[in-house]
Amino acid sequence: KYWGLGNEMYGEWQIGQLDAEDYAKKARKYAKLMKRIDPSIELIAVGWDEDPEWNKKVLSELEDYIDYISIHMYVGNEEDDYYSYMGTSKKIESRLDMLEGVIDSVMSEVPKDERVKIAFDEWNVWYRAFKEDLLEERYNLEDALVVSMFLNSFLRHCDYVKIANQAQLVNVIAPIMTKKGDLFLQTIYYPFSILANYNKGVGLDVHVDCDSYKLEDEKEVPYLDVSASYDEEEGSLTLNVINRHREDSISTVIENQKGEVGNKVDIHELSAKDIKSQNNFEEKDNVGVIERTFDDASNRFSYEFPPHSLTTLELEVSE
Repeated sequence: KYWGLGNEMYGEWQIGQLDAEDYAKKARKYAKLMKRIDPSIELIAVGWDEDPEWNKKVLSELEDYIDYISIHMYVGNEEDDYYSYMGTSKKIESRLDMLEGVIDSVMSEVPKDERVKIAFDEWNVWYRAFKEDLLEERYNLEDALVVSMFLNSFLRHCDYVKIANQAQLVNVIAPIMTKKGDLFLQTIYYPFSILANYNKGVGLDVHVDCDSYKLEDEKEVPYLDVSASYDEEEGSLTLNVINRHREDSISTVIENQKGEVGNKVDIHELSAKDIKSQNNFEEKDNVGVIERTFDDASNRFSYEFPPHSLTTLELEVSE
């Protein structure tokens, strides 16, 4: 069903590297032929997360043929600077805002639900092994928090981001590592599992008011990174909260403004004592998910999020 019209064609590492104009012409030729052969397929054009002009040219030439424009992003903590690393979400958000702005600008005459969508079809943490042209990262808790930030961003931008593929899944910069007769789950497995299983329905806007810290470029990073979803069929509201603070728990007031929240909350918490904690074949459970319940929720209730953690709260909501 889904076909990509090339991969990272802007890159010097590609044998068939092209500039935006030449790529758009070539992709248009193939897109036209492919759609004539099978109109039901959906086509994904190559976007560039760092260059709005590339994206503008590609969209202008291909908007009649493509269904998605793709971007890729890999991030890391090369400087071993925890708080800068926790500011990764600023980069993710800015790249999504930029691409959404280009889509809106180029396709301003098209109804919003007919516009080209975003396929964030390569993303992950990848920097240790990358230095040696290797693909087997061993992930720790802080990497899992950054993966959580990607997922929170995708939920917040779900009106545009309709495809988001983590690269990769098994043994290669992967959440699952295997060898003959055995496997273990890396830390980055858990945010993907939690957010995929407990978020359904529609994404919600969330107002967050909390303390923040400053990066070197003076950008403010709030300590809490939050997304939410609502499943009308099941009457469930899900909150996904990352506490970026390295040492401190953060006490919050959670307020719901539509419907009535039930007392019981199912809690899924990813945390560990040390941000550098990781799993391996010998110690598979250094980092995992704690499951528990909380029985004192309402439309306004207090909750304390532990330091360097991801917490997903499932609440029942009735009309």
